[in-house]
Amino acid sequence: MNDIAAGGVVYTVEGGALRLLFIDDRFGYLSLPKGHPEPGESLEQAALREIEEETGIRGRIVAPLGEVAYAFQSGDGQTVHKTVHYYLIEKTGGTLRVQEEEIAGVRWIPADGALPAQEAAGYPNNRPILVRALQALRREIARRIDHTLLKPEATKDDILCLVEDAVRYGFAAVCVQPWWVPLVADRLRGTGIRPCAVVGFPLGGTLPEAKAYEAYQAVRAGAEEIDVVVNLGALKSGDEDGVRRDLEAVIEAAKPQAAVKVILETALLTEEEKRRAAEWAVAAGADFVKTSTGFGPGGATVEDVRLLRSVVGDRAGVKASGGIRTLSAALALLEAGADRLGTSSGPAIVRELPAPEDAASDEKAVP
Repeated sequence: MNDIAAGGVVYTVEGGALRLLFIDDRFGYLSLPKGHPEPGESLEQAALREIEEETGIRGRIVAPLGEVAYAFQSGDGQTVHKTVHYYLIEKTGGTLRVQEEEIAGVRWIPADGALPAQEAAGYPNNRPILVRALQALRREIARRIDHTLLKPEATKDDILCLVEDAVRYGFAAVCVQPWWVPLVADRLRGTGIRPCAVVGFPLGGTLPEAKAYEAYQAVRAGAEEIDVVVNLGALKSGDEDGVRRDLEAVIEAAKPQAAVKVILETALLTEEEKRRAAEWAVAAGADFVKTSTGFGPGGATVEDVRLLRSVVGDRAGVKASGGIRTLSAALALLEAGADRLGTSSGPAIVRELPAPEDAASDEKAVP
């Protein structure tokens, strides 16, 4: 007799920590939520439905994690050959509740405690799935990072090390001064990692025509993203036309080849100015609003990211940058609503995440 089921490793970022969802099953083991597909359901649909029914948590599928196959004896003595398809799933909503007729409990466990908990009370053949989930989460966090080096004294060797790290960890982009874009673009070709250039950096007071030319030349050199500093003087003067004209010139020069992120330098702005700047940037056609240059009086804060997200909604992305050096800081900003993180500490941040090696399962089966 063959049996098919689907489930997942659900993750969330809460309280500045990465957490994974587990159930305490009716046999006294720590396990993962799963269940059988209903007629007409895909495996992915079944996994999401079963997780919500068992735990109260809604999610979206990020990536497949593979299968667990095993055999057991049913109550009537038949040998059942069961295959469970697992997915990495990001929590999108819901609150924890227990489907009492099926399981004994449900709980979030910090990511760095997930494998020890699995070793202590879990089914061994779930271990490879959990290992793959933790490895995939490392990649997911890395894909949110723009690996950045903007120091004026950075050398060619420094930039080559930056690119090497970006490829090793799978970061989203490499952000550099325009001079280094040809080198970065050449070294990143075929990797899927995007070369990014700063424009009007770090003060933002350059003439619109100069910013537009700088952006145009950076794109010609291979930049696929442009991070431009808003004209802070015009912004603080309430000059909407001047700010929008400045940004529109850059956006016209960069698109469609390159996405544009607008650096607001939030540490220099009042709350009302932050709101206004974000609205004007989106109206001008920006793809992202970004907190900081990293050269101003302050960097990214949870409060500023939360504010910018509330203003732009899903009309644009939010990039947090400046002073992000630890995993806890990175996770707190992602939880607040950041889509991207600009930092020179990407490798150190990713290395803080659990990095288990894959392992084969043994004989003990999940019922």
